Amino acid sequence: MRKFIIANWKMHYGPIKAGAWIRAFRRERLPKDLDIGVAVPHVSLAAARASLGRAGVPLLGGQNTFWMAEGAFTGETSPAMLKEFGLDFCLVGHSERRIHLGETDEMVNKKAIALQKAGMRPVICVGETELQRKKGETLKVVRAQVTAALSGLKGDGAVVPVIAYEPVWAIGTGKPCTSQDAKVVHEAIREILVKKFGKAMEVPIIYGGSVDLRNIAEFMSTTGIDGALVGGASLDPRGFGLLCRAAVPA
Repeated sequence: MRKFIIANWKMHYGPIKAGAWIRAFRRERLPKDLDIGVAVPHVSLAAARASLGRAGVPLLGGQNTFWMAEGAFTGETSPAMLKEFGLDFCLVGHSERRIHLGETDEMVNKKAIALQKAGMRPVICVGETELQRKKGETLKVVRAQVTAALSGLKGDGAVVPVIAYEPVWAIGTGKPCTSQDAKVVHEAIREILVKKFGKAMEVPIIYGGSVDLRNIAEFMSTTGIDGALVGGASLDPRGFGLLCRAAVPA
């Protein structure tokens, strides 16, 4: 399975800066055996697509979607709309949306199904809070989130989901999960995938939460971790290029 690294800009970069980031990143020397994506704010997708042109790297993705194809849902963006930009993937269930906007497991599941039907890979984010971790509930919480999110999804075909394990307490704190602790959670997720899909090795499980240049190689070399979802360390195109090269040493 190819490794997969995704840059998540979060609420950064309007069209002007987004276009400049893409143009700068395209000048970076990148590993050929690494899939690289960037999750772009909706308002900047057109500029990112224009700057990318026909180049295949990075893959473009969205940061959120709605589960209906169209209708009276003011302010929402459907998978069909995102598909018009030629997007490859879209994040769903990021903890920041679960916490600040009240997204539930049911909503995340409906979004993932809608994306898959539209031909885009849902990157499903799961992870425990610091309180849940202290209570020893990490595996219980993550298993429940993964099981709920995968209901009704297909694990084969051209549009395979991605699971992103992002412990909430590690996001943006500079205190990442250890690679071995992440491995334990990834193994638990893999067990669910095997039970549901059989050919679970086709479904990547990536880690996110304070991933940076200092720890990317360790995470990427840990058995069971298929890639990374990178937040703050992806905002500088040159720095993200360095991170990508460190992820897959020559």
